[in-house]
Amino acid sequence: MVPAEALLEPESGSDWAYPTTSAPDPVYPCQIFDALGVQLSGIATPAMWSRLEAPLERAIDEIWRRLGLLARSRPSRWVTLHYGRIAVNAHGWERLRTQLEGIQPDPALVEPQTGGLQGFSELWEQVRIVLCRRQLRARLHRAEELGAQGLRRAAARDPSELDTAELARGPLDEPTWTEILLPGLRRRLAGEAGAERDPRLGAGIALEQRHAAELGRRLAEAGILSRAADVAYLMVPERIQAVHENSDYWPKRISSRLERIESFMDLDLPGQFWGRPRVDTEKTG
Repeated sequence: MVPAEALLEPESGSDWAYPTTSAPDPVYPCQIFDALGVQLSGIATPAMWSRLEAPLERAIDEIWRRLGLLARSRPSRWVTLHYGRIAVNAHGWERLRTQLEGIQPDPALVEPQTGGLQGFSELWEQVRIVLCRRQLRARLHRAEELGAQGLRRAAARDPSELDTAELARGPLDEPTWTEILLPGLRRRLAGEAGAERDPRLGAGIALEQRHAAELGRRLAEAGILSRAADVAYLMVPERIQAVHENSDYWPKRISSRLERIESFMDLDLPGQFWGRPRVDTEKTG
């Protein structure tokens, strides 16, 4: 197992696809771990991070734009990865959450309104939000339909009958994942009852795991992977490449990631942090 202190060194982040820590937003550096709910808490495997990173970015950013919030206040990056856990930009999330719930934001995360010309743009933002709420509702209703259609199509396909390269791509593409995520994120932001668990998110994750299990079995039978379960430690582009390239690179990459993930499990991280989280090298609870 990698020593815990080694995880704190910059060199340990050399795996660009599945970094130990991610660079913070230079203007809005505060991040939180619990925004996405229990289904996306804990340590994300490389396969799931690869699948969900871009759709999460797109979905949260679309809610921001559809609600009419100022572009200059939008974080440059919504989601990051720290020690295997997905974090969300706390400043942007707080602005979205409080605008949807109609409450005052935490002043440590969202600057108070200013006067002058900048204050005028903020007043216009409030008018625009009122005008955009109907557009956002219509977009989320459409996302419900498109997400359900995508899940039905994927669920109707038997992984055992698919070509191996098609299995490697996964059952749900990025646009479909974005549609699946949008309504659940909106419910989380609004604090709606029952928003802690999203059945469509759960269905999507189950489909990804089902297809990955069949892919892992085939790659293990072909001698590309040591074990079928090792497919969880490959990113989606790596899975596609592994189908066509039998190399000792894949077991080495998987072994490295597995050791790091095992070390991540021994760390306690703060729920909210600025920049990069300070970690305890041993669990306290």
